[in-house]
Formats: sequence, structure tokens, C-alpha cells
Amino acid sequence: MEKHAEGGLDYSGKCYICHSACYDDARAVADLVEATFPKLNGRVEIYSVGTTIGSHTGPGTVALFFWGDERV
Repeated sequence: MEKHAEGGLDYSGKCYICHSACYDDARAVADLVEATFPKLNGRVEIYSVGTTIGSHTGPGTVALFFWGDERV
């Protein structure tokens, strides 16, 4: 995220995390993101993945979502 977030360490957008049966891991990632990006727009929002994604990824999945640089 440090490398690809829009604005780098000055990222001021939203951030979301989805997890599959591993809230503590998701919370640990959220804590790191909040500590690293002080200009973040609010706290990191954490959600459970839905059944379709969860059936493909399985338990232990943590996904981080943010606005990043343009893909080339």
C-alpha cells in the first residue's frame, strides 16, 4: 500500500479490509494501515467476505482495498 496508494504516505482516501473467518488478522492489518497513513479518511472499515468469494478463498483470507495509482 505504501508503494501504490494514491499520494503515497500522504494517502487521504478511504481504506477497507475484507476477511474470511480471521477478524484478528484483519484488525492487525487495519492497525498497521492506520498507524502508517495518518491522513487516512476515517478508520479502516472491516467486513466479512460474502459466501461466493469465501467459497473460493477459504478461511484466513484478508483483502486490503484502497485507491491506488493507475495500472499500466
